[in-house]
Amino acid sequence: MERREGIPKTMKAVVCYGPMDYRLEEVKTPEINEDEVLVKIIACGICAGDIKSYRGAAMFWGGGVLPPWNDAPVIPGHEFIGEVVAIGDNAKKKYGLELGDMAVAEQIVPCWECRYCKSGAYWMCERQNIYGHQKIVADGGMAEYMKYNSRSVVHKVPKSIPPKHAAII
Repeated sequence: MERREGIPKTMKAVVCYGPMDYRLEEVKTPEINEDEVLVKIIACGICAGDIKSYRGAAMFWGGGVLPPWNDAPVIPGHEFIGEVVAIGDNAKKKYGLELGDMAVAEQIVPCWECRYCKSGAYWMCERQNIYGHQKIVADGGMAEYMKYNSRSVVHKVPKSIPPKHAAII
């Protein structure tokens, strides 16, 4: 595993505890394993889905019959860009990333087990886990640091793309 020096043990993050209950807190900085990537967040966007989630919208923005989209407590933010500050050896090989690279993970975290993932249409994953909404899968980018987990689809981003544009890739 490669890691930059100076990564703090704690960080500032926005934490969603439920509808209209978002708090700026000091939380533990994520730790990674050999299959994961840790990025220092450069930019994080806010989209209409974030506003709906803030207001307590149900999964798939339904009519209130489905459970809330957010599995609180969770760090929100699914449009983000980060600089690689720690990377496991397996993740380095898998994604072709180096320390200092800009990288983005697709917002959907595929299960790689359902019929869609097995057929290659991972963006249609039946589990619909998305960064910043389901803590059990992955906290989002409204924090100083973020972990891209081993099931993520991660892309290196050219430094020629401004971070504020790369956050919405």
